[in-house]
Amino acid sequence: MSSARPADPFAEIDRLVCGAGFVPAEIATRARALQAAARQRTSDAPLSSSIAAVLLAQCGRRVALFTGFVVPESYPGGENDGPLGTVALARALKRAGFDVAVHADPQVLDHTTWLAAEIGADVRIAPIPEAPSSELVDAIDVGIAIEKPGENAAGHLHAWSGRRIEEGSISIDGLFERLSAAGKPTVAIGDRGNEIGFGAIHDEVLSLVPEARRCTCGCGGGTAAVTPADHLYPAAVSNWGAYGVCAGLAVATGDRSLALRPDEEERLLNVAAVRGCRDGLLKTVAFGVDGISGSVSIRIVGALEELVGRAG
Repeated sequence: MSSARPADPFAEIDRLVCGAGFVPAEIATRARALQAAARQRTSDAPLSSSIAAVLLAQCGRRVALFTGFVVPESYPGGENDGPLGTVALARALKRAGFDVAVHADPQVLDHTTWLAAEIGADVRIAPIPEAPSSELVDAIDVGIAIEKPGENAAGHLHAWSGRRIEEGSISIDGLFERLSAAGKPTVAIGDRGNEIGFGAIHDEVLSLVPEARRCTCGCGGGTAAVTPADHLYPAAVSNWGAYGVCAGLAVATGDRSLALRPDEEERLLNVAAVRGCRDGLLKTVAFGVDGISGSVSIRIVGALEELVGRAG
């Protein structure tokens, strides 16, 4: 890799989390198109730059991260996409001086605790309550969702396959709506449009992700999420989006320790597999995420780390 300082490290971060040069072209192209749609709703600056700036403006305040994608019939212990990125970003935010708490679906809680311990993310971890209270809203200054399913136009959560989530993942749509109504920034990271936050570009999701138009439960709402986030970060894999935010924070602050390392990603993937987290596409325990080999995730993390080093 080049040792030259990147002309725009944030633009390169955005490109990397789309998997350009690492995954099949159609996956990277879709992620880039979703990013372009998200930029049009905020500013034309790279998304990782905008999100890092928004977060750092809240430094020292209370940040709550939400994760968990649980479908009892397919992945009763949850997907491995989401929790890995969540603990990496939680650690970065804690190191940057935030008051950090992680909230995970109950079925994912133990996995998330183990993952956090694996990389030394010393943050509070609690289950997402079935009905988030006003006290929880009051205790949050910034809300971040990572690979968290969002309700469709009919008010139902769906897996990307079109399956309706009858039990499992707990909706946080109402919580995000209340945070936004209170003027508290919200950030969402996702990959296929059925995650909370994509309501910000709902029409574009229906155009760019044709599968989002249909579901198998008969509700007629498709899988596209309708609840927006103030700042949406599409990626080829949601974990990668979280790693991109870590890298963006590292570049913005000059603190390289905020970025995840390749050896840490390898350990996280192994822990997730041992704990029974499943690949969301393969629906089996695997050393990989969303049908993509774990070696590719490790290379993405390595490229982000190298970029942070060159930008410093």
